[in-house]
Amino acid sequence: MEDLLAKFTTVAARPYDWLRDWKETHDKALMGVSPMHFPEEIVHASGVQPVVLQESDEPVTFGHSYIYPFYCAWARSNLDLLAREKLNLFDGLLFFDECLQTRTAMIIARDRIPFPYYMLLHPPCSLRSPSALVEVEETYEELRADMQQFVGHEITDQSLRESILLYNKNRSVLRRLYDLRRAKPGVLRAREILAIVHSAMVMPKDEHTELLEKLLPQLEARESPPDGRVRLVLSGHLCLAPKTDLLDIIEEAGGVIVDDDLYTGYRYFATDVPVNGDPIEALAKRYLTNFPPSPTRWDPESDCAEYIVDMTNKNQAQGVIILVVKHCEIHSWYYVHIRRVLMAAGVPHLMLETEHETVSLGPERTRIEAFLEMIRAADPDQ
Repeated sequence: MEDLLAKFTTVAARPYDWLRDWKETHDKALMGVSPMHFPEEIVHASGVQPVVLQESDEPVTFGHSYIYPFYCAWARSNLDLLAREKLNLFDGLLFFDECLQTRTAMIIARDRIPFPYYMLLHPPCSLRSPSALVEVEETYEELRADMQQFVGHEITDQSLRESILLYNKNRSVLRRLYDLRRAKPGVLRAREILAIVHSAMVMPKDEHTELLEKLLPQLEARESPPDGRVRLVLSGHLCLAPKTDLLDIIEEAGGVIVDDDLYTGYRYFATDVPVNGDPIEALAKRYLTNFPPSPTRWDPESDCAEYIVDMTNKNQAQGVIILVVKHCEIHSWYYVHIRRVLMAAGVPHLMLETEHETVSLGPERTRIEAFLEMIRAADPDQ
């Protein structure tokens, strides 16, 4: 089991180093794709390996000459990596127009940094408009046509269905992992759970699924750790992974994460793609599902804040820690609503603003310890 966990951790810690080694032994093109809702299956069905672009832990240097410092960590980090030729292992970059910062980063890269292939797609952000399904299908067909031109052959419906099945299987085993964590909080450390999900965004899905299917029976046989810790839900970080040191601090302070709606977490694999009918339509319907709800898209039928309250209640969690990436305008604005709903529901919560250039997590440690002490003081059974 330790060897399997070490594999996931290695890929998550140094994804691009691992990919360079992988590419040397596999005759396959790599395509970097932006986080949040990107239909990886279309890229995979072309024979190209999609990889979700990650924030690096390296300091931003050259990137500051391309983009303002008040852009989010993901945009600044990836522009910096691109400018320093750290992304040259990819044969192309594909972006979804998820927000102003993603779009601007793509436009700056396309206009100022030479690269073999760029593409920016514009799916609708209003999910309940009468034309939403048609607009998403048109966007996906545009991606399909461009990928066909890139690889020089047709992407058939059958190849799309096979990719959908492969990705659905990976989502299924990841959901098994999360079901296990809900049943046995602490069965793995939070950083280990993060590494497993993080590596799923990097590794070929068949390889990742095979490793995780070997790990799950061993985890299921593990005894649940002792009780007495504060049960927490972790929310936020819409595009990138939280720092592992921050997760360690939560656990060292006596907390245990029972569930999350992180992008590098449950949000990535929560829903499958329907397997029947037209595959492009099926992929489009998954995009319109909006589960878990996201502040990046308008949907009057779902509410991100109510979802967090429901997740907290279902898991008998005692509090919520919300991670907001500094300069993420969408999440910062929406947090006001989240705060109001959590307070009305009587759910204790702590908001932590995170930044790429964090030097010390000392202030965060103090706030987390105080938050957990407050919960213990209010709970006589704790």
